[in-house]
Amino acid sequence: MKYRLILRLAAFVGIVFGLALMFGPDALLRTYGADSLNTPGRGMAMLYGSVLTGFAVMNFAASRAPDVAEIHYVLIGNLVAFTFGFVITLYRQLMVDTVPDTAWFNVILNFGFAALFGYLYVASPAGYRLHSTTRHA
Repeated sequence: MKYRLILRLAAFVGIVFGLALMFGPDALLRTYGADSLNTPGRGMAMLYGSVLTGFAVMNFAASRAPDVAEIHYVLIGNLVAFTFGFVITLYRQLMVDTVPDTAWFNVILNFGFAALFGYLYVASPAGYRLHSTTRHA
């Protein structure tokens, strides 16, 4: 799979969820069966939405790079964010009784992107050089 497609797909998902969290966090969470947020929760959701929107812009800009080796730090950032997102969503899905079954979508989404960005990072020339047994200067 081409890195441009993965980055643009991540950008699309990020912009959709980011804008929804910034401008309508209660409406988005109602689709998951949650009640409306309290004031601090709404503020945190809006801040998280701004971070997702920033990641979306970064990923779209990185998708225009001529070579995947030029954006390996973007790949690392996405890999870390989606891996932690997967761990957190899986933990909450399994351990918190009030999380609805519809939130499995978030587990699958985070796992899928973590796997894709992990593949891109390891398969890219920069990732290969960083993980090879002989280091080049």
